Amino acid sequence: MEFELTDEHRMFQKLARDFAEREIEPVAEEIEREGRIPAGMLAKLAEAGLPGIVAPEKYGGLEAGFLIHILAVEQLHYPCSPCSWLLVANEFADLLNRFGTDDQKAEFLPPLIQGAMLPGWPFAGEIGEDNRVAGNMTAHLADGHWIIDGKKLFHVFGGTGGPAIIFARTGEDEVSSFLVPKGISGYTSSAPLALLGLRGLEIVDTTLNVVRLPEDSLLGERGMGPEIAQTLAETSGLRQAAQSVACAQRALDEAVSYSKERTRRGVPIAAMQAIQWLLAEMSMRIEPARWSTYEAAWLKEQDELTSTRSAVSKLYATRMVKEVANMAIQVHGCYGLTKDYRIERIYRQAKMFELSEGSRKAQLSAVADAILSS
Repeated sequence: MEFELTDEHRMFQKLARDFAEREIEPVAEEIEREGRIPAGMLAKLAEAGLPGIVAPEKYGGLEAGFLIHILAVEQLHYPCSPCSWLLVANEFADLLNRFGTDDQKAEFLPPLIQGAMLPGWPFAGEIGEDNRVAGNMTAHLADGHWIIDGKKLFHVFGGTGGPAIIFARTGEDEVSSFLVPKGISGYTSSAPLALLGLRGLEIVDTTLNVVRLPEDSLLGERGMGPEIAQTLAETSGLRQAAQSVACAQRALDEAVSYSKERTRRGVPIAAMQAIQWLLAEMSMRIEPARWSTYEAAWLKEQDELTSTRSAVSKLYATRMVKEVANMAIQVHGCYGLTKDYRIERIYRQAKMFELSEGSRKAQLSAVADAILSS
């Protein structure tokens, strides 16, 4: 297989990198301290065209491909702030391209591309093996409307304006997916949860209490919830792999910079072989994760990505970033434990990647099942 980045790929990489340096890096510490993304950040991303990367041109998108989305996510996440999550609009557009109706695309894609709203994002693994839905979310038809009840936990951007993707049990062995306007009667969200890392990423618990929706509010057909959830897991897994790579690269860069500045007996610690070996170990772990993620995104564009292949990239990258962040702390020594250096924030963030967007053990089991069934 021949695979390399094109001039178009590199152009978008630079666009996203320049945006991150100009708009995100200067406020990254403020976001961490205040616990919120600046209100105008989404609009600025929209001006750069980044939330519409995969959306069709007829709705105002760029129709540029999923690999470009992943490249943009990596660059936007390099400052190690939650701003890269604003690009879930691209994953939502990818879902609508595959499962949405023409009316749903026309209603939701233009405002998402323009930065006027954000989709409420589910977490991978909401649907169990027995088709049980987290939060006991149920839906039934009555008088031409769907009535939805239940609780949605760890709901990313669940309290902002826009549509929420809600999985609900619609039969004994049936789960369906719905597009729910967040401002609808009966829809309420908690205050944002206080997070270990990625402070500023809005994650809430959302309650739906007798929410009434038109019958055409289904995303996809009735009973397609598991298939849609699998698609979500594939795309969100690659996004998180790209974020992990960016976080690890930043950890390495911070360690390199510190090792050149910190001296011992008048000599930079970068001259010490033990430090050099740590830096080399960090670099050699990052590169395989980066190219595994790129290749998986490219496979998605060829319609050849499997959930197992996506899980492999996510599992490796999220484990790698924790290992690299730990080595970067070792380079910093005790100073790495203080808030005076960025590596402390990066280290906390690395742990978040290991736990979010689906259980590590469940994904390991899926990979093992694929190996054993081959």
